Amino acid sequence: MNLSESVRIARKNLSANRMRSALSMLGIVIGIAAATVVTAVSNGIRLAVLESLSDVGTNVLQIYPVTDESGRTGTVDLDGIGRIEKLPFVEAAFPQVAYAGEARGSVAGAQMNGRGILARFLEVYKIPVSAGRPFNEEDMRERAFTCLLNAGSARRLFGAADPLGQPLRFGSATYQVVGLVGNSRHLAGAERAADDLYLPLPTLLRQESIPLSVVEVWVRKDYAADPKPDILAALAGNPSDKSHFSIQDPQALVDEVERTSRKFRYTMLALSAVALIVGGIGIMNVMLISVSERTREIGLRKAIGASGKDIMLQFVVEVSLLSAVGGLGGVVLGVGAAKLAPQLTNGEMPTAVMPSAVATALLFSVLVGLVFGIYPALKASRLSPMEALRND
Repeated sequence: MNLSESVRIARKNLSANRMRSALSMLGIVIGIAAATVVTAVSNGIRLAVLESLSDVGTNVLQIYPVTDESGRTGTVDLDGIGRIEKLPFVEAAFPQVAYAGEARGSVAGAQMNGRGILARFLEVYKIPVSAGRPFNEEDMRERAFTCLLNAGSARRLFGAADPLGQPLRFGSATYQVVGLVGNSRHLAGAERAADDLYLPLPTLLRQESIPLSVVEVWVRKDYAADPKPDILAALAGNPSDKSHFSIQDPQALVDEVERTSRKFRYTMLALSAVALIVGGIGIMNVMLISVSERTREIGLRKAIGASGKDIMLQFVVEVSLLSAVGGLGGVVLGVGAAKLAPQLTNGEMPTAVMPSAVATALLFSVLVGLVFGIYPALKASRLSPMEALRND
């Protein structure tokens, strides 16, 4: 008996008992569907985090002042930031200084979010200047009362009029609009909303009482060593005061996400394996019943020349087909649920179906069927023809 004949007979036998076959596959369907959804959710969360960091890069560190055991808190100042920028492996360093206040142009006023920046901020973050000019070192050195507006803010404050060169009242000072800026995907990647306007940092610090708290440090991507100790020492000004600051490392966040994702995936896959085992036991029971019902058929085939290997092949093909169909149904159900999850959760649960995961699920379903189907197949292949033919 060749393989194609075995497949034909297996299809005929399974079709003859459709309800029993469907119920025996239920555990496989549920287990594979659960594994597919779990893998898709795990991959989706991991890819979402990696994508959010990819635009800025894992080489961007954020430093915060903290309180040490003695009760002392670190102080961030421009001198410390300047020392960081002088480190050979540092590309740029920026303090994060935001200020919300009432902005008023020639047409209207509105509450807006401003940010104090240094001259290279736009260059490093790739924020385009669509009109006018960016800040320069003279603006920083002279503490000039200049500002940059994004297009939306310009329309709100100045209507259809050209805002360039116009005065803009913001907070406790009046600034001159020298440029218009667009949006940057780097800001979106850092999960930071685009600011309404930008001001020279020295000017903002002089006008408003805003403490420096967070420092963003861009480390050169080709630097392989750990930059954190040198950065902390440079900011503190004294290596013994490094404990007054803490660094948030995006690479550490990526590693933690990977670890958490793996733990979540392994835990849920273990639960899915329970359903697969139940499904495998169901398949084994069905195949044992099938062997019992077809004992005379097996004896007759052996009597006319079928070998034990032929009988075993017949049942192995049958159980493989049964588990493969169950696995395919589980994959279809799991992929459908994975595609539907982001819509039902308003994007809070990202998913990503990987072809390799689908292929693995199908392979695993067949393996489960084979593992639990070997015993019934062996039992059938070892039946004595005389005893099988005498079976009622």
